[in-house]
Amino acid sequence: ATGTITVTPLNTIAAGTNQTVCINSAITNITLATSGATGATFAGLPAGVTGSWAGNVATISGTTTASGTFNYTVTTTGGCPPATTTGTITVTPQNTIAAGTSETVCINTAITTINLATTTATGATFTGLPAGVTGSWAANVVTISGTPTTTVGSPFSYTVTLTGGCGSVTANGTITV
Repeated sequence: ATGTITVTPLNTIAAGTNQTVCINSAITNITLATSGATGATFAGLPAGVTGSWAGNVATISGTTTASGTFNYTVTTTGGCPPATTTGTITVTPQNTIAAGTSETVCINTAITTINLATTTATGATFTGLPAGVTGSWAANVVTISGTPTTTVGSPFSYTVTLTGGCGSVTANGTITV
């Protein structure tokens, strides 16, 4: 008598990867080579991101619609014991800044310090401030302070633009000298 014994190799899957993206942005597709599987399941993906399996490749793609840290798991199906890999997709929310303010002061008199709360930015740029008035950013707060030394150009329309983080966000206000 004769017979055949077929030994099937174990399923394999490539190592998962980590990436950070801004909310409402497409992730860089994550492609994971598999062997021995006939499909894959996906868990822990952020809203707007999906997984698919075809031709021995598990692919994670899409555009994020929720912020947070998402630890995902991909598990092969079919074939010999499932293989699993994990990774993380970190989705950063959009920058925010409080509304700018308007005020009127006399020349050579200090303005009332303007403090604008921000989130997720790493800095800010300032345009349109009168001479003698400066802006700074630290610890998620924009601060505009100083003493205007000219009336030429008054009223001064200023713009604060956040840098770093996600999104181009600005606040506007006016200083009348």
